[in-house]
Amino acid sequence: MSLNEGIAVVTKVVPSVRSRAADSTSLLTREDLDAGPISLDEIEPGLWLGNASAAADLPTLNRHSIRSILSIDSVPLPVHITDHPNLRVRYVQAADVPREDLIRHFEDNNRFIRDSLDAERHVLVHCYFGVSRSATVVIAYLMEKYRLGYDAAFQRVRAKRRFVMPNPGFVNQLKLYGRMGYRIDRTNERYKLFRLRLAGDNVRKAKRLPTECMDVVKGDPGVVQESPEPFVYRCRKCRRVVASRSNLLLHKPKAATTALSQLPAKVGREPETTLEESAADETIGTANDAEVGTEASISMAPAAGELTEQLRRSSISSEHSTRSSDKETAMCSKIYFIEPLAWMTDIYRNTQGRLYCPKCTVKLGSFNWVMATKCPCGAEIFPAFYLVPSKTEYSTVVQNVQVTV
Repeated sequence: MSLNEGIAVVTKVVPSVRSRAADSTSLLTREDLDAGPISLDEIEPGLWLGNASAAADLPTLNRHSIRSILSIDSVPLPVHITDHPNLRVRYVQAADVPREDLIRHFEDNNRFIRDSLDAERHVLVHCYFGVSRSATVVIAYLMEKYRLGYDAAFQRVRAKRRFVMPNPGFVNQLKLYGRMGYRIDRTNERYKLFRLRLAGDNVRKAKRLPTECMDVVKGDPGVVQESPEPFVYRCRKCRRVVASRSNLLLHKPKAATTALSQLPAKVGREPETTLEESAADETIGTANDAEVGTEASISMAPAAGELTEQLRRSSISSEHSTRSSDKETAMCSKIYFIEPLAWMTDIYRNTQGRLYCPKCTVKLGSFNWVMATKCPCGAEIFPAFYLVPSKTEYSTVVQNVQVTV
């Protein structure tokens, strides 16, 4: 399978009863199992890691007192295992490709392993060969249980099963899992970017945003809310709120500071990396339109208007600096890169286009799901949703009072 053919992940817990629906033939099964010789190793007391052959062999399971099976594979185990009355089976459909979204199953998988061990049921975690997918799941469990980093957890597993090797995409997901404190933190900027890149990969294939990726589109910050965020970005013309501070996706400048009026060049190729963590992983944001440079030249009124603008810029610089995880490196503020938002109606059915204010229809920026684009600072971003500074303004309650007075 090509690395560009990452498939959708579906979680399913296979019932441990014999009753099945009459149309059970529609369920994809693996009766022609051929994963080589039986292979499994005990990583720690009661927790086993192995291949599909071990998981499908009842004598092997009985010999090691295995009563729970966590199956991470493209198809389920044979029915003589999934229907066995004494076995508890959890099945997660996942392919062994770097772009597979395995991290979203970590918490449920860890709970399954933990509950089984607490009930004194030995657990076998397996994929096809017991090398990549299942190893990733076991490493994630050890990371959470012992509060370990990826490298330490990987070495623990490798000490018991020497040929484990998660693919690069899974390694980066494990590292992200550790950075988020061993839980799925949907407010984490790295996780937001991970989900956006996954959605971008799916849009590239489907030419529209698939239903399973709709979670990346956040609510409209301009609608009436009980507790709205006090720090927002507004359309400069009609003052309509178009983004909140929490919607920002910051990135570090890749090159030395360039003139604000420099045109951001489109990169006419698909990104070299998507879900894999790289230098682009430090560029959590987006940008892409040849008109950005001309729009980015902000014309300011003299006297009071100029002072107000200077205060606004000062607050923006401070905001970008305080949100930086690296205190010594200021975040780029040449373009406002944000998450896709509900008011961006064109993003659901187009791979790229312009963003218009939902109230006054003035152009605010652009978006691109499928092509890597370049910020004026030199950072390449994928996918890209951005607002142009000359068309928007950063606003707080204090600043609103100053402007109206």
